[in-house]
Amino acid sequence: MITYIFKTILCSALLILIYYLFLEREKMHRFNRFYLLFSLAFSFIVPLIAIKTKVLGFPISETINLTRSTLQDSVPQQILPSVNENFTLSKILFLVYVTVTASLLCRFIVNISVILFKIKNNSSIQYMDAKIVLTNDDQIPHSFLKYIFVHFKDFESETIEKEILTHELTHVKQKHSIDILFIELLIIFAWINPFLLLYRKAVQLNHEFLADEFVVNTFCNTQTYQLLLLEKVSKTNNLLLSSPFNYLLTKKRIIMMSKKASLRIAILKQIALIPVIAIAGFLFTTKTVAQDLGKVVQQQQIESTQHGVSQELLKEYQDVINKYKKPIKGGEDAIFLNLTKADREILEKIFFQMSIEQQSRQMYVFIPKSSMILPRIIPTKEQFESFKDPKMYGVWIDDNMVSNEVLSKYKNTDFSYVSESKLMKNAKNFGKYVNQVDLMTNDGYQNYYSKICSEKGCILALHKGRVTK
Repeated sequence: MITYIFKTILCSALLILIYYLFLEREKMHRFNRFYLLFSLAFSFIVPLIAIKTKVLGFPISETINLTRSTLQDSVPQQILPSVNENFTLSKILFLVYVTVTASLLCRFIVNISVILFKIKNNSSIQYMDAKIVLTNDDQIPHSFLKYIFVHFKDFESETIEKEILTHELTHVKQKHSIDILFIELLIIFAWINPFLLLYRKAVQLNHEFLADEFVVNTFCNTQTYQLLLLEKVSKTNNLLLSSPFNYLLTKKRIIMMSKKASLRIAILKQIALIPVIAIAGFLFTTKTVAQDLGKVVQQQQIESTQHGVSQELLKEYQDVINKYKKPIKGGEDAIFLNLTKADREILEKIFFQMSIEQQSRQMYVFIPKSSMILPRIIPTKEQFESFKDPKMYGVWIDDNMVSNEVLSKYKNTDFSYVSESKLMKNAKNFGKYVNQVDLMTNDGYQNYYSKICSEKGCILALHKGRVTK
């Protein structure tokens, strides 16, 4: 979630920066309206998109620093913060978010209520595609959705300029209030993104550009309209959700009306945005790496044989390992593995063709990246003989319950894993025998080992439990 929020903020910041630098001062207001709304939606959607990339085999370069004295586990341990601390911090942050969101939502509801109250408690008159609401508020005309709010005395005395009504009617016809409502809802639930305030300001100003453009094209008297704006600049409107006639940025509106549109520059800038949007999409999507383990799995699923690989291949395996061994202080030897692709393929190919006995005798072996890997434990001869007593032991081999007599067909070295557990009183077979023993054959353990490797991946690491001659 934190990553998503961070990407959303960065993406929205980049796109609004582009707008202020290259688009705001151009007379292409309809395109700018689309761009601003698109940028908002784009910033929230793109980080949710996941792009999967495939990587063949294991990473070509993987650096591991292992020593006999420091390596205690096959998988690095991660020190986690206290669960209580995490819970407390999360709870505080969530409380802050809910409080601010609730406050903004209340403000939104109040503004909507004020507008609805005006509509309900004042008379209205149909005016073209809008409704004029006659109010007692001595404010300049302003609009929201299909309603234009004007002072009833100004309307009755017919002192409201046609340009003003046309301006507000343009807001109604082009449905500018929908844009404002959309941004307000985003701010309520995504207030942590400070750039949304810039978007709201940019969208509202662009609405004024659109309305001004229509008025100028309709009445063909730019200078008179500009003087009219200056006359109205002293009056204010405090309704956040409405499209007011007057803004603090009236100067920008007057300058924009005086500009000449350059169709060529506008088209060039619009075309230039295509690669920019594509790059932004690539930067802020979520990249997931799907490792193609087809080749590796095939190597790992090669069954161990009784004879394994030849002595020449064992020597080749060790020679490759020796290339990366370097002495360190204290007489210990460390291995710094920055394997080339060729060396990794050689080691994998030889290792997964070794017999279980040969694998267990290697100092450095391929082990799964999982803390849940079961260690290889070969039962002793004494243990194995004791398992044949049906009064003491219930026997499972490769997850299947078998009779104790079946063990006569095996010897202790036929198994790579053993686990004993005492039956509890609520156990199904309590009373029939005392202990349960789970055994995993060499083939069963190899299949289990290969499956974990294929799912989690393997690393070349010091084998702390290796068998010595």
